[in-house]
Order: sequence, then structure tokens, then C-alpha cells
Amino acid sequence: MSSIQDEIVDTIEETVHEGKAILRGDAGQAARGNALPTLHFSTGLATEARSLPRQALGMGTQLVVPPGTWAVVHTKGDHTLYTPGSYWLWGTPGAVLAQWVDARRQQTPVGPVEGWSADKWRVRIWLIVDVSVADPLLIARHREPRSALIAATRSAALAFIERHTHAALTGRDGETGGMDAPSQVIAERLRNDPALVGLDIINVRVVERQGDERQIEAATAATVAAAQIDEELRVSAARHRARLHQLTTEAEAADQEHTLRMAAATAEAREQLVRQQAEVQQAALAARLDVVMAQIRAQTAEIAHDEQVWQAEQTRLHAEWERVQEQLRDTHSTDQQLRLLEAKQGMAHTEGEVVLAMQDRDHQHMLALAEVQERIAEQRSQQARISAERRAEHERALLDLHLRHEQLVAEQLQKLEQWRSERSQASIQQQRQHDRQLAGIAGAAQIAAAAANQLPVADDQPEQPEVAAAGLRMLQQMTE
Repeated sequence: MSSIQDEIVDTIEETVHEGKAILRGDAGQAARGNALPTLHFSTGLATEARSLPRQALGMGTQLVVPPGTWAVVHTKGDHTLYTPGSYWLWGTPGAVLAQWVDARRQQTPVGPVEGWSADKWRVRIWLIVDVSVADPLLIARHREPRSALIAATRSAALAFIERHTHAALTGRDGETGGMDAPSQVIAERLRNDPALVGLDIINVRVVERQGDERQIEAATAATVAAAQIDEELRVSAARHRARLHQLTTEAEAADQEHTLRMAAATAEAREQLVRQQAEVQQAALAARLDVVMAQIRAQTAEIAHDEQVWQAEQTRLHAEWERVQEQLRDTHSTDQQLRLLEAKQGMAHTEGEVVLAMQDRDHQHMLALAEVQERIAEQRSQQARISAERRAEHERALLDLHLRHEQLVAEQLQKLEQWRSERSQASIQQQRQHDRQLAGIAGAAQIAAAAANQLPVADDQPEQPEVAAAGLRMLQQMTE
């Protein structure tokens, strides 16, 4: 809502301004509008406070903030900061004071700063301070920020000159001084200075420094001599490093050659050891072969001796056997009958034992056969039970499928009967509607004929008004 109101007010203000310009005859100004004001920064960073003119019948004030600046508006003890842009200030009674603060980065030259060094030599330095505004409200209230910055820089530079020697200020004195030492110390002191609150000290640069010529010549000669000494030391150190590198390379090469020689000697000793081990193994195998051959020869001699002893024993036993045979022949005639009887008894006993053994074997065979038959019967019963279970499960599945099929068939038949009944009802309704249409058409035709006196009246037909009424009723039913 406020944006719409601002647009309406801007439009009215522009219209009034253009009308005034046209009345004064300045059409070019009415077309161009107001140009941006040219700002004069009286304090170096901020303009003087000036009152903004009232516009729109004194109800508002227009504030224009050019790019690269801030605007600080003072109203009734309040201080408001505005960034670049165009603003309308409404409802602010009394004077509206505005100050514009420069937001750009600036360079402030300081110098020459001349002073006496710690060793009582005259030294001059020129500085440039890069600064920007950090807090526009503080800078707007500051009377002379640039003068305060220059004074603080000169004070910091003079304090630095008085605390250091000529050599440190114009060059380097051991670890003291250097090209960047004054700028760093002065920048740090300016950042901590309470008189420069609101400013951002970006950088401090020493653009030029001057000292006593005699001291500079002496310091330059000393610097050149020191540089020459440093160069000679650097060259000597480089030579020493090159020599050390060469010695290190030679030591590494000698170490590698020693390693190679040791590896060759180790390989040769390993080959000799392998050859010696092979010779020892061959000698051991030959000795073992000689021992085995000696054992074989001893066993052969022992076997030959045992064979001779066995042949002598066989000869003795053969002679004794022949003697026993002669004795047996003598007793054979006497014992023949007894042997025959014993043989018959033995045969009978043997036959009985054979019969008993056969019976035992048959009995065992029958037992084994019964066990096998029992196992086969158990397996058959188990298979029969499994097949009966599978058959029952299959029959149950078939019965379920049959029941599902019958249910589906019944559902399909029910749907078919329902479709047929719906079809017959639809056909009956269509027939009735068709008959009604035909009756309506006939009644309409009769009405038309009666109206035109073209329909003859027969004896068996009703009156024309009745026909007309019937035709109208039929038409109404048809429309319904």
C-alpha cells in the first residue's frame, strides 16, 4: 500500500513540476527532470549540513543520494543513514538537514616528514595513506577528518624516525628496519588511534625517503661489501655442496660396486656349495649302494647255507619217511578193515553234518528272504501310503479346481441370464417406445386428416374429436 501511495505521490509531483515548467516556458527542463546535485566535500570526506527543500505542499522532502556516497539525515535529534538512491521523506516537521559522505577509497599524501634519527642524523620521508570511510555517521559529525589523519600520520612517522637509527630508516640495520617496516608500524598506530575512529586505514606506503648523503654512501658501501661477502659465501657454499654431492655420488658408486662384488662372491660360493653338496650326496649314495650290495651278498650266502641245511634235512626226512612207509605197509593189511569201518562211519557222520549244514543254510536263507520280503513290504506300504497321500492331495486339488470351475460357470451363467434379462427388458422397452411412436404418428396423421377434412369417417371408427384427443394423448405420452 505504501509503495502504491509513493508512486501516486511521485506521479503527482512530476505532473506539477512539468506543469510549472510549461507555464514558465521551460519545456526542456520539464522533459529532462532535475539533474543530480554537485557535491562539495568541505571536510574532505563529508559535505556541510544543508536543509532539504520542502515539496508536495510542504508534506515531504526528496533526498537524492548519488552513487559512491552515503547520506546522513538529521531530524529531531535522530541520525539516519541512506545508501545511493532516491527517497521521499514524509511526515518530518521542521528542517531536514542532510550531509553526504564520500564512500570512495582515497589516497592522502603526507610529507615530507623530517626528523632526527636515534643516532642524530636528519631523515625525511614521504608517505601516502590509502583510507576509506568505515562509519559514515561518525565521519559526518567529525569536523576535520582529513586534517586529523594527516596530523596522526605525521606524528606516527616522526615517532618512528626518532626511535630508529639512520641505517634502519634508509635501509636495514641487522634485524631492524627495512623497506616495509615504517609503513607497517605507522599503519598499525593509525588503526589504533582513537582520533581516527570511523576511518578504515587500508594501507600506508613510503613513496620516498631521504637521509644524510655521507651516511648513505657509507651504508651503501657497507651494503655492497656485505653483498659481495654474501655472494662469495654463497659461491663457496655452492662449491662445498657440489663437492659433497660428488663425494656422495662416488661413495654411492663404490657402495654399489662393493654390493655387486659381494653378490657375485655370494653367488659363486653358493654354486660351489651346491657342487660340494652334490658330490657329497653322490658319495653317500655310492656308500649306501655298497652297503646294500654287501647286505644282499650276505643274505645270498645265508640263503645258500639254509638251502643246504634244508636239502640235508629233506634227505633225512625222506629216508625216515621211507622207513615209516615200510612200517605202514606192514600195518596196513591189519588195519584195513578197521579203516574201512571207520571210513564208513566217517562218511555217515559227514553226510549227517552236510545235511545239517544244508538245513542250517536253508533256514538262514529263509530267514534272510523273510527279512528282505518284510523290508520290501514295508517299502511298498510306505510307497503306497505316499502315493495314496499324493493321490488324495491331487484329488483335493482337482476337486477344488472343479468347484472353482463350476462356481465360475455359475457366475458366468448368472451374468449371462442377467444380461439376457436386461437385453429382453431393453428390447421390450424399445418395442413399447416404437409402438408408442407408431401410435403417436398414426394419431398425428389422423388429427391432421381430421383437421383438413381428408379422413373419411367409417361406421366402426370413433368420432374425429375422440381420434384427435387420442392422438394428442399419444403425442403427450411420446414426449413424456
